Amino acid sequence: MSEGQARGSTRRSRLVDAFGLDYGGVLVGLAFLALSLTPSLLPRPQVSQGAISGLSFAVGYGVGVAAWAMARRVVPWRHHDAARWGWPIVGLVIVTGGVIMAPLVVAWQNGIRTTVGLPTIPGYSWLQLLGVALVVALVAISLGRGARLAYQATGKRSAPIVRRVVGPDTSLSQRALDMATVAATLLAVTLIFALIAAAFVMLGLRVLDRGWSASNAMPDPTLTRPASYLRSGGPGSVVAWDDLGFAGSQVVATGPDATAIGALTGEPALEPIRVYVGLAAAPTYAERSAIAVNELQRMGAADREVLVVAGTTGTGWLDPQALDSIEYLHGGDTAVVALEYNDKPSWRSRVLSPNVPAEGASAQFYSVYAWWSALPSESRPQLVIYGMSLGSYAMQSVFPDLDTMLARSQGAVFAGTPARTGLWDTLTAQRDPHSPVTLPVLDDGRQVRWFATPEDFDFLAGEWDYPRVAYLQHGNDPVTWLSASIFWQRPQWLEDGQRSPVVSPDMRWIPVVTGLQALIDFTMGTSVPDDSGHKYGAITFDAWIAVTGDGGLSDASLDAIRASIASYDTVPPVDQ
Repeated sequence: MSEGQARGSTRRSRLVDAFGLDYGGVLVGLAFLALSLTPSLLPRPQVSQGAISGLSFAVGYGVGVAAWAMARRVVPWRHHDAARWGWPIVGLVIVTGGVIMAPLVVAWQNGIRTTVGLPTIPGYSWLQLLGVALVVALVAISLGRGARLAYQATGKRSAPIVRRVVGPDTSLSQRALDMATVAATLLAVTLIFALIAAAFVMLGLRVLDRGWSASNAMPDPTLTRPASYLRSGGPGSVVAWDDLGFAGSQVVATGPDATAIGALTGEPALEPIRVYVGLAAAPTYAERSAIAVNELQRMGAADREVLVVAGTTGTGWLDPQALDSIEYLHGGDTAVVALEYNDKPSWRSRVLSPNVPAEGASAQFYSVYAWWSALPSESRPQLVIYGMSLGSYAMQSVFPDLDTMLARSQGAVFAGTPARTGLWDTLTAQRDPHSPVTLPVLDDGRQVRWFATPEDFDFLAGEWDYPRVAYLQHGNDPVTWLSASIFWQRPQWLEDGQRSPVVSPDMRWIPVVTGLQALIDFTMGTSVPDDSGHKYGAITFDAWIAVTGDGGLSDASLDAIRASIASYDTVPPVDQ
């Protein structure tokens, strides 16, 4: 090697040492980064994609460093010789990969965006992605190095302790002592980091819980107390306006009145009944459920055509398109009753306290059912169950099986059911062998049917017996398809013959990476147009028709309602 070459090699070595990067780790990290750019269920903003790619690079970097360290021990080469060609290879991979991947990434994302009805992104948008990925990767690698330093420091202190424990006259070999030291060090570091992580999580959740409770406690300040006695919080209601909470105020202070319904359908209409009981109204599920029944009695719900027992999401939210469409469909001759189970986001309730919505929904339903079943059978309203997202999980948790649900209700509409919902899991597993998991067929659709688009309502030609159960689920809804096992196991919905047509054909399952992608998709579930992702407002109208009848309306009136509901600019809150 010439003197100039030696100086150049020294400079490169110093540069590499300054950043402390390992070229073996960088190569594997780049491979992980490239895999993270592959398409998933929904289009991802460049910032979100950058975060996924940065984390993926960091994971790959750690794997590469470990693999390269083992390779160095096995293969007798000199480190500076490997470094001389290692970094040029890294540079070549970066340049070549960038040229190949940049147009592919844009094409993949635009394909998904076109599927869900979003505008395409420009070709240079990948630059923002790389900037975010770089920052996230550096932070993640720095945290990993912190863990390594902690390991080394703990190892120095644990070695004398291990030797003191085994004693000076031990028959253990030096190799065994070293292994015991490594095990003790790993255990100590793991415990330390676990305790720190647990402390941060607990503190963070406590702060977030207080913030969520505060933001959801009071009514929406942009709304006013309803003037109708047929709304909770209105004149004569035992539920105070200030006790409805943010989501409850939106339920009772919005929606069409009799005049608006008549104007749209061209038919006479009644003022719809909406009952909502917030957390502040009473301390227990039973007490809030009793208040709800009292409200139904006071408002004359026994004389209505349809009674909807609605399960709310984590913060108590209900989809206004679903509520309005059932009221338009039946000329306001309806009553909707809902309870607030919690004031925390759905994901928090589902993961940390799944019993809360389940127990709340059970108290709500059986209180209403006891009152309803005591009414004259020939004149009582049609009892229908509704739930979206966590509300779907909550309402399905009320029933141990389908037969119980069918025996105690006269129909159900469930939208965007979360993964690992008991009844949904059971029915999906029992589907006919020829049907895909993304759109199952059970007993030829005799009583339970699944729908992803309005066209699916005409898919099965056989008889659909009453009472009917309608499941609305999109093939690209991450709330329905995200489960922990996706990190290490290929999900069934990505297998051949099971994939939904709205899922990109280029999407492939990649261990860990697909799980990270699905987590980001989960947060993006409501940032897409209607009837895609986790948004079901417009298609719910067709489900109401299938389950409760067409209300005697003409095709022109039904089309007018459908167009009106589809025009809503409704965006479900991310923290619903």
